[in-house]
Amino acid sequence: MVRKKWFTRNIKFKQIVNNMYIIENPRVPSVHPIEENLKAGTEIEINGTIHDHNEEFAIELLSGANIILHINFRFEENYEMVLNSFINESWDNEVRHNHPLRSHDPFHIRIYVHEGYYNITVNNDLLVEFDHRFPVVAVQSIGIKGSVEVESIVFKGFEFKTEWNKRQNIVHGAVNYAYDTVPNAPPLAQIEGTQYY
Repeated sequence: MVRKKWFTRNIKFKQIVNNMYIIENPRVPSVHPIEENLKAGTEIEINGTIHDHNEEFAIELLSGANIILHINFRFEENYEMVLNSFINESWDNEVRHNHPLRSHDPFHIRIYVHEGYYNITVNNDLLVEFDHRFPVVAVQSIGIKGSVEVESIVFKGFEFKTEWNKRQNIVHGAVNYAYDTVPNAPPLAQIEGTQYY
């Protein structure tokens, strides 16, 4: 029996002195807590490779069952990046933009938080600015799912006053197995008993 590659990956968490926190080789799908509030000047970078079959993948900033920011890379037809929010059990209006990614392509996706909007860059090209539809302080975690291999998730611009690695190890397994199995139900906040918006 051949095991899927993502079951055998070694996930490594480490905090780096120069104001970065890196998660290496996360499983897909997976959810990772964000230990401090997002604010203007914080950023999240996702580095990886597109799988060979042209199926979509998504990156999501989550707050309980709410998806504060949904970035969906689609590969059929026009190679579109679809941005949206799922708040209080309802999808908002989609924003669509073409993206440059193709099968087997490496990628560097950056979500940079500004006052009032996000900058979304792909391979160092600014593709779109997306207005905040919900307060960024509500974001509790990042989820990644779909046909993609992720090499690293990098958090920058945070104060790192809390121990990011400690909680990662506690809830990582339970959240990962729940994410992407029930529609719109990343249960991180519910598992940990924290408040969500």
